[in-house]
Amino acid sequence: MELNIRGTKINVTDDFVDSALPNKLYFSHSQFGMYRRCARQYEYRYIKNIKQPPGIAMTQGSAIHKGAEVTHRHTIEHGVPLPLEQATASVADTFENMSQMIEDWGEDFPGPIKDRTVQHFRTYYVSATPLIKPKAVEYAFASKVGTVPMVGFIDLIDEANDVEVVSDLKFTGKKWIEQKLRHETQLTLYAHITGISRVRIDFLLDYKAGAKYVPIRSERTPDDAKLLEEDIQATVEYIKRGVFPRCDPTEWVCSERFCGYYQKCRGPK
Repeated sequence: MELNIRGTKINVTDDFVDSALPNKLYFSHSQFGMYRRCARQYEYRYIKNIKQPPGIAMTQGSAIHKGAEVTHRHTIEHGVPLPLEQATASVADTFENMSQMIEDWGEDFPGPIKDRTVQHFRTYYVSATPLIKPKAVEYAFASKVGTVPMVGFIDLIDEANDVEVVSDLKFTGKKWIEQKLRHETQLTLYAHITGISRVRIDFLLDYKAGAKYVPIRSERTPDDAKLLEEDIQATVEYIKRGVFPRCDPTEWVCSERFCGYYQKCRGPK
């Protein structure tokens, strides 16, 4: 059978899917991560199918990711990166398209934020592109993790210096501490799927003075993959049983700023 994942067609065997999974026949790391942050948030999004419009940060991140994708894909296909001005045009176009869905800009304005997003991408292009030798970009996969059918896209497989590294681009305001990087499950999943033990987060840090590109490397072991497999399978079992508790209200995610479902969940009844 054929799966259509974000417009990409992936062929799988008929027994790959799991009809007991809600809404979809497969699982993803984004679903896993949301359930782990807040199971009630997962219920609203994937069981009740209540979707929230993108926020400003998500729009900026998606636009920057698009610029990186077209830049590295051009390198794979033509041997050289896409010219900077063409790459930044794709960033601006993606921002424009997604910004139309933003419902609340707060005290910000679309124009300056778009300009800042494009400038941040320029920093990534100038700082990161010369260091990267892309082997694959937006690499689509469909693979069983234990008994769970998992699908997803890997930002980048880099083979600079003839060493393969699985890389994920993060646009954020703060670099992670070592413990978070070492145990980040998305990288663990990607390492398991590809068989590549070396992983990297390409941080594009959003500072007031401008952006800064900071790549940080880590590694994954077979034991990491085994623990993740157990956690994914346990999470799916909870979902199938309809277990969706609220997260701790003191957690950062449990606020109107970071959760679009806050009023439905903890607002006035």
